[in-house]
Parts: sequence; structure tokens; C-alpha cells
Amino acid sequence: MADGTEIDSESCDQPPSGPFDGPSEFRRYIRQALCCAARQGWRELILCDPDFHDWPLGELDMLDVLDTWASAGGAAAGRSPRRCLLLAGDFESVRVRHPRFAQWRVRWGHLIECRLLAARNTSDVPSVLWAPGWSLQRRDVERSRGVASSDPQQCLMLHEMLREWIAGKSRPGFPATILGL
Repeated sequence: MADGTEIDSESCDQPPSGPFDGPSEFRRYIRQALCCAARQGWRELILCDPDFHDWPLGELDMLDVLDTWASAGGAAAGRSPRRCLLLAGDFESVRVRHPRFAQWRVRWGHLIECRLLAARNTSDVPSVLWAPGWSLQRRDVERSRGVASSDPQQCLMLHEMLREWIAGKSRPGFPATILGL
């Protein structure tokens, strides 16, 4: 990884589980989860954060992992298509702090939907990585503390919460390309 925190192939076999505490452990859990998503072929991901400024999205190794995840789906591969939904209170940090990811998104724009969340305060926006059967929730964004779990109740509760944000408090945002007149 770009910051010296390698993910060995064995850590990609199972998504992380249990509590995490601190920014480096949070980023390690995100890396491991996305690696697992690519290896196991998770078809749906929802990433939600106030601004994604401290996620490892722009790291070269993470982009390779995301490429693997994105390219593994679709009818040509005999699999169901992949889908990733990014929800944020503000996408400016993604453009500024993760320019490689922003460029990567152009290539895979047909799989990635970005929605801007309407919140009075961006700190109201949850910090979650969700996939069917697994979830990570950062309950204390400032200190990067939270929990990852395969618990069905936890996954269902987070999915319902995210669906409420999507249905009632979101609009399209962060387009993959900007068309001019």
C-alpha cells in the first residue's frame, strides 16, 4: 500500500470483524473489506461518509483492487453486474484528496452512482461501508472508532438507514463527466 500497510492475500479471504480504533486501523479495515469485495465478487457496495477525506480511495493499490472488483462483473463475465453507490455530504474532498479515484471513476461511471446528501451539518452524515451480508460503521468519525460486522441485524439496520438517506435526503452529485454546451 502507499503508506506501507500491505494487505496480504490471506486477509482478503474474510472481511474484517470487530471494533476498530483510530485512523490507521479504520483505513486497514476499509482496505481489507474492499480487497475481500474484489476477491469474493461482492456485487453491491454502498460507501457513505461526510466527505471521504480520510478513506484510502486514492491509493494506487486500492485502485487496483477496485479495478478488479469492477471488471469482474457483468454479463460478458457470466456474472451479475456490479454496483457501487457513493453517498457524501460533500464531494469536494474526493476531488482534491483523491484525484486518482476521481479519474478512476470516469472509467467506471456506469457502475458508480454518486449522490449528495442533504444534511444541516455534514457531521450528521453517517460513515458506513455496506455490502450484502457485511457492514462497517464508524460511530465516532473524529476519532475513527467503530465496528465491522457480519451480523444480519446490524447489516439490515444500516442498510435501512442508508436507504432512508437515499430516498429522502439525496440528489445526484459528483458526475463522472461534465458535459459543456
